[in-house]
Amino acid sequence: MQKKSFKMLGGIVVLLILGLIQWATSTVLGAHPLQSDACTEVYTVQADDWLSKIADKFLGDALAYPIIFEATNQQHTVNDTFALIENADLIEVGWQLCIPSSEQAELLLAETSAAPVALEPADLTVFAAASLTESFTEIGQNFETTHPGVHVTFNFAGSQQLAQQLGQGAPADVFASANNTQMGVAIEAGRVISGAQQTFVRNRLTVIYPVDNPAGLSQLGDLANPDLHLILAAAEVPVGRYSLEFLDKAAQAPDFGPTFKDQVLNNVVSYEPNVKVVLTKIALGEGDAGIVYSSDVTPDVADQVGQIEIPDALNTIAAYPIAVVSDSRFPTQAEAFTEYILSPEAQEVLARYGFISTVGNIAATP
Repeated sequence: MQKKSFKMLGGIVVLLILGLIQWATSTVLGAHPLQSDACTEVYTVQADDWLSKIADKFLGDALAYPIIFEATNQQHTVNDTFALIENADLIEVGWQLCIPSSEQAELLLAETSAAPVALEPADLTVFAAASLTESFTEIGQNFETTHPGVHVTFNFAGSQQLAQQLGQGAPADVFASANNTQMGVAIEAGRVISGAQQTFVRNRLTVIYPVDNPAGLSQLGDLANPDLHLILAAAEVPVGRYSLEFLDKAAQAPDFGPTFKDQVLNNVVSYEPNVKVVLTKIALGEGDAGIVYSSDVTPDVADQVGQIEIPDALNTIAAYPIAVVSDSRFPTQAEAFTEYILSPEAQEVLARYGFISTVGNIAATP
């Protein structure tokens, strides 16, 4: 009986010591109040999961994945059954993640946004569609100012050229495409993780002509006029594909007729490798008309071209996806750049250049 009492007493002492150790550990590590609360849900990573997908599933916002990242790492400091996430793009099947409540998520978001995260120096290479040249150049400068030591180098070209370069192993950290098709090419090549891409902006088509309007264009139907010199982007270029979709829709509309597409295509004098070449040639008067994105008619060229709007029923609203390249040399900095592209500050820049922002209350500048 006495031995049994000693055993019970010894067990209580051991529990007290373990409790003190856990308390001391959490104090030293600076435990967050979240750790004292149970997670709203503990999620075990399944095949093909990524944090933005999980965040969208539980918090209703794909951009809220840093909250799950932070909550899980905080839980890990006191309970190592939770994963320790070092890279948001590299989570493994079987890891346990902490899904906070919406209230906890708001607290974490407020705390993490209060002080900007200092990034290690890096030389980021961003592959971006040619139509993003002006806007991304300005955004890149702003990002460098916010994150001293991080330098951004852009490779602007047609999305099909960029996807091809990625498929051939060209080093890059971020890919911003003008359509999902070319992002899909990068995914198939293993350079982007499927599902990691996010739509960050949208765009629409417009018809342009030289400011002196030598062909006397006044309406979309005039694109079928004989002897018109039309310049389009090649079909493999996103804007070229969208242009063909516009012609397909017009050919089915009673105002244009079934022969409209063929008549317009008979007027094509050249197919260009990217949208900027189309814009430049029309501005220089090397063609009578062309089809570009509305965002391409920037203040620098607005006085050199006229426009004919394409109505929504015939237009294509192009979605632009962005993603971190899977073998990026600087994944943390690359992720920070993609997050910045989705921020209100960057979205305002994109809207100023004529893009359709993904943030509902930011409108394109007329």
